[in-house]
Amino acid sequence: MFNQSSKPEKLEEESAKKRKLWLSLSYFRSYVSVIYISAFLNRFVGFLPFRVESSKFVYSKLYFVFSTISIIIYLLCTLYCLYIINFINADKADVSFTLHSNFLMSFGPMIFISAYVKSRLVIQAINRILNVSYVVSPEIFREIVKNFFIKDTLLFIPLLIFLPRIFERDHIFRFMCWYTFIGPIMLIILYMNNVYVLNICFKYINDSLVKVKEILINDEPHLLRRVYHMQKNPMLLTELRTLKKQHLEMSEVVQLLNDSLSTQIESVLSLYFVDVTFNIYKFVALYSGTFEIESFLSVLCYAIFYTAHIIVIVLIIEITKGQIRKIGSNIHQVLVHTFDEQVTTELELFSLQVLQKGATFVMKGLVIDATFLTISCGITTFLLILIQFLFIEPC
Repeated sequence: MFNQSSKPEKLEEESAKKRKLWLSLSYFRSYVSVIYISAFLNRFVGFLPFRVESSKFVYSKLYFVFSTISIIIYLLCTLYCLYIINFINADKADVSFTLHSNFLMSFGPMIFISAYVKSRLVIQAINRILNVSYVVSPEIFREIVKNFFIKDTLLFIPLLIFLPRIFERDHIFRFMCWYTFIGPIMLIILYMNNVYVLNICFKYINDSLVKVKEILINDEPHLLRRVYHMQKNPMLLTELRTLKKQHLEMSEVVQLLNDSLSTQIESVLSLYFVDVTFNIYKFVALYSGTFEIESFLSVLCYAIFYTAHIIVIVLIIEITKGQIRKIGSNIHQVLVHTFDEQVTTELELFSLQVLQKGATFVMKGLVIDATFLTISCGITTFLLILIQFLFIEPC
């Protein structure tokens, strides 16, 4: 009797454990679950007023009110900080500190306002990426969510370390500086995660083209058979047309992502360049004057922090662009191994589409790639020289 009564309880416990395990593993198996954390962080800072409804991101009027109130409070606090910097503490503070603070308090509102204005377009871009991400298997989403978590944590930890310093002195000003960098990091995380999902989607097209090529190579002896042509070619044509349609949708999504987030990303990178330049200037000033190990480490950490952000952005975009460029070469490899006129015509149309829809990640006409790092170093050097000339006392 005891064994019979305890058996159902054990079965229920085992089924409950299996259910919990299944839920924990199945949660991060779609684009919505993977991107939700970064989207939630953007909603928290007032950039993305959305709610999830029927596994889609929907514009929310309630969160729009929250975003409006957040932006207004941020702008009022920024104006207060500018007043303190330029009028109250103008005589007490160093000239480089005043100039640096003015730059920070100018770029911050630019980023927050542009993100607030383009929030609807960003939600539309996210939904378009959701539509094309159906080609990605749940197992791949479970793998990339680990990479997202590690990357986002490493990018976010330095600002959490800086948080206790807010309570030392000048609480409002220090908090506004900290919050001014929190918003851009949220945008960067959202942008990079979406670009990486697009990278996985383009990789699916490349893998599918490789499979088509393998089919043609392995079945080459049968291509002269009429029955084989009638049975096999419609399947290949359907596959190629599906891939061509998916590529077209993904290319349009890249353009939409550029339209919705390019202004914000451009402002964020400009903020990084300005802050890196002033930190380099501080480093030079420390080296030529009284050396303080604490100030030196602070300047070094800031420089590494921003440089790492820029490198990660460019690296993810370069990886995605590599997948996009690879599609054209894979199409030509398939074209070499087929002699069927219909398949050849479909491949030529696909190749022409790849040339016409060359997906690139741009911000206001400036292409984001490895060359961007070289241009950034040149701009930083120019700004550093300009700042040094500004602080030279006239004879």
